Amino acid sequence: MIRLVLPLSGCLLLAGCPSDPIADPTDGDTTTATMNTTAGPGPGPGPGPGTTGDDSPTTGESAGTTEDGQSTTGGSTTGGVEEPFEPAPGGMRRLLRHQYVGSIRYLLGDAAAGAAVPPEDYSLHGFDAIGAAELSLQESAIEQLETSSRAIAIAAVEDRSTLGGHVPCVLEAEPDDSCFGIVAVDLGRLAWRRPLIGEEVDAMVAIAKQAREWGGGEFATGLQYELMALLQSPYFVYLVEVGKPDPEDPATRLLTSSELAARLSFFLLGRTPDAELLAAAEADALITDDDVRAAAEAMIARPEARATLSIFYSELFQLRDLATLNKNNQLFPQFTHELAYAMKYETLRLIEDIVWDQDTDFRTLLSADYTFVNPALASLYGLPPPRGQGFAKVPLEEDHGRAGLLGQASFLARFAHPAETSPTRRGQFIRTKLLCETVPPPPPGVDASLPPESPNEPQTMKQKLVQHMEDPSCNGCHVQLDPLGFALENYDPIGAYRTLDSGLPIDPSATIPDLGEVFSARDIADLLVEDPRVTACIVKNFVRGALGHREGLGEIHALDDLEAELESNDHRLQHLLVELAASPVFRAVGAPK
Repeated sequence: MIRLVLPLSGCLLLAGCPSDPIADPTDGDTTTATMNTTAGPGPGPGPGPGTTGDDSPTTGESAGTTEDGQSTTGGSTTGGVEEPFEPAPGGMRRLLRHQYVGSIRYLLGDAAAGAAVPPEDYSLHGFDAIGAAELSLQESAIEQLETSSRAIAIAAVEDRSTLGGHVPCVLEAEPDDSCFGIVAVDLGRLAWRRPLIGEEVDAMVAIAKQAREWGGGEFATGLQYELMALLQSPYFVYLVEVGKPDPEDPATRLLTSSELAARLSFFLLGRTPDAELLAAAEADALITDDDVRAAAEAMIARPEARATLSIFYSELFQLRDLATLNKNNQLFPQFTHELAYAMKYETLRLIEDIVWDQDTDFRTLLSADYTFVNPALASLYGLPPPRGQGFAKVPLEEDHGRAGLLGQASFLARFAHPAETSPTRRGQFIRTKLLCETVPPPPPGVDASLPPESPNEPQTMKQKLVQHMEDPSCNGCHVQLDPLGFALENYDPIGAYRTLDSGLPIDPSATIPDLGEVFSARDIADLLVEDPRVTACIVKNFVRGALGHREGLGEIHALDDLEAELESNDHRLQHLLVELAASPVFRAVGAPK
């Protein structure tokens, strides 16, 4: 059998990168993840220590600062001098799995999307998008892309209905070789997010003709190999964002109209841009800020925008991990796959209600006095079960101190151990995901395990950690993390309310240095809602998770503008999505790396 494959290996370098340990004193051990990857050609400040995909970023200065050393309250000046705008470097970043599959679905249909098996995503600095920009594929992943393209092409050739909507000639009874050229021009433009030049079209047609001849004259064989070639090209696998020099500031490069259309579509819809958006880009209808806003507003009205936002927050809040979460079966027999799914759905349904149904203040995610439960979750929370087996909107029990995300089982169970809670993990989540602070790893040689427990002298988790915090080498970080978790100790490892720990009364009181005194999830939420760091962090999370880079000093002023926009528009996330798309952070890049 012949192999007709466009070479990927020329731009996908292979090497190794060191393991990154994260220690949790309530674990008693260190978790290590290893990836055979290396820094790639995409945007970002360069390679650095990553995450295990479990707890938090491990890089930075200390709790209370961002990864670039900026104050967590933001700022756009250094030494009293305003920093000039300097966008992140341009380059290439690999499509994430959901973007790859979503693009296949738009191009070739549901059956082809179901056959797609793209490589796994790797998180770096807490985000898959940064990993896709900075990490190269392993050799096995390159082979997997070939396997995936073959399976996709076979499925697409068998069911040509979606492909025929883009290229009608494939539906003819006996297409001639001219159809290969039409496929290269019309489908290639959609798959590669730009028109193919003559030489590229000729290469695709040559592959198709050679395969047809080898396949006994069957058009289907030629079409299959042409599709394989299109889908294995770096122009499909990678999002190219190199731009062109800005006439007013040659040091800055503006994304071309086609590049901007692609970035917009992947950001808001999770797939390659459709024919209409590409046509608008090619007609110079994405030039002004208002052009971009109009395009973004049209996109967020589509159902795909809801799904894309759910994927984003499933990653950010690590909800996707709930499906594989383990809990002690003897202690928590009610924790099942079905309950884990309900936990994830509850959080995503609350986000959907706040962002799409109400289009209201996104900080309600922290302070909401209601939630969505099915009978299993209602039982876990001690609430009356809703009618039927579906989900219903219900008020929360005031006496239990629940509020929003921090009172939900998805967060409480995900950031706990199989048999006991983890104030450290819960506090670390709040610091890193809601305040965008950085928590450094334990100093070398520090024993991160808790002191041994005497069976005759039981202790609550809070008592154990307070004792651990007395160690000067541990106190610096744990004083920032653990008090946040202490206020959540009334919620057990799967999120149920409790008043005892190891048979002893729970004391949820805590004083958080930069927030104040708290006793419950609601107390923490009330303080966070008024904290400007939360608003700033919402903006930063979208830059990191959607654009694939950590914010640099030269972008701080532009991020401040986005933060101000969010504040002045009642913290509505739909407005932020549109304004981010029109901002220079989104539309400009630096010189390619």
